[in-house]
Amino acid sequence: MYEIDVKPSALEPLSQDFVNSCPLQGGFRMRGLEMTRIEVFVDAAFAFAVTMTMISFDAIPSTFSELVIAIKGIPAFIVAVIQLIWIWYAHNLWSKRFGLEDAKTVVLSTGLLIVMLIYIYPMRIMAGGMFSWFTGGYLPSGFDISTLEQLSLMFVFLGIGFVAICLLLVFMYRYAGSLKTELLLSDAEFYETKTVEYMWLGAAAIGLLSIVLALLLPADFVPFAGFAFALLGFWFSLVRARRRRTRPPA
Repeated sequence: MYEIDVKPSALEPLSQDFVNSCPLQGGFRMRGLEMTRIEVFVDAAFAFAVTMTMISFDAIPSTFSELVIAIKGIPAFIVAVIQLIWIWYAHNLWSKRFGLEDAKTVVLSTGLLIVMLIYIYPMRIMAGGMFSWFTGGYLPSGFDISTLEQLSLMFVFLGIGFVAICLLLVFMYRYAGSLKTELLLSDAEFYETKTVEYMWLGAAAIGLLSIVLALLLPADFVPFAGFAFALLGFWFSLVRARRRRTRPPA
């Protein structure tokens, strides 16, 4: 693994021999297969976050009825963990592709961790609320939201966090793209870098749409603000399909 000077301007270009020796995955040379110190730290923080998601609201059951309630909370836990793993994987893939460990990488990775740790509880709360709403209260939410105005504020709070995470990933890919010469990115790799940047930029827009809906929808329709996130699958697929047509050869 290589280390980059804290000053971006002092970045020494990688050698072509090193790049050629990096394994190819999905048309991209994995320049960072050896874990950097910041990547180790990020992985440990995400592992801690998953643990906190599990214990955030649940005590060890002491009766059968409490055990049943705990079991009913499993779907919300799974959804919250999936969200955390998605964010972790996005950072992990970026690290493997570019292998950066300079000051800007530390700042961006730290920002991602801060936002993620702040939003551990809201993610679990909203996941529980979603299942409680879908099942008419059969699956408990574990958190009391007494008014639709409070629910609207929760959607806004969660949306702001999602937008922040997406924009941090946009900045990370944009920064890596700015180092095309130093990292010896091929035309296809640079194209893929911009593609992922566009994907996360659109995801941020979807998060912003959810915030706007939560603020503008009539009170009775506020729960539907979360359905804006269903557009993520469509957006990612659309960008992939359109960009694949003009992708340069690897």
